[in-house]
Amino acid sequence: MYSTLYNIYWHIRAARNLSIKRKYYRLAAGEKKRLVLAGVDREELRLLCRHLANPCNRFSERSLIAYKEHLQKMKFSV
Repeated sequence: MYSTLYNIYWHIRAARNLSIKRKYYRLAAGEKKRLVLAGVDREELRLLCRHLANPCNRFSERSLIAYKEHLQKMKFSV
């Protein structure tokens, strides 16, 4: 489900030309819009994109993992 988004953010990180980066950011915005319309949680998507933009940022990864754990707890408590 997220494979296209992973691919787009890889291109963003690898691109050195600003016009190419802008192109991929536009593609990422369209993909995020498509996923939200498909019913994906907005906050999870935001945290995932934050992590994909800079995978070395440990805080973004921690936030994503914590949010996923919180969702799992909410599913089991309902």
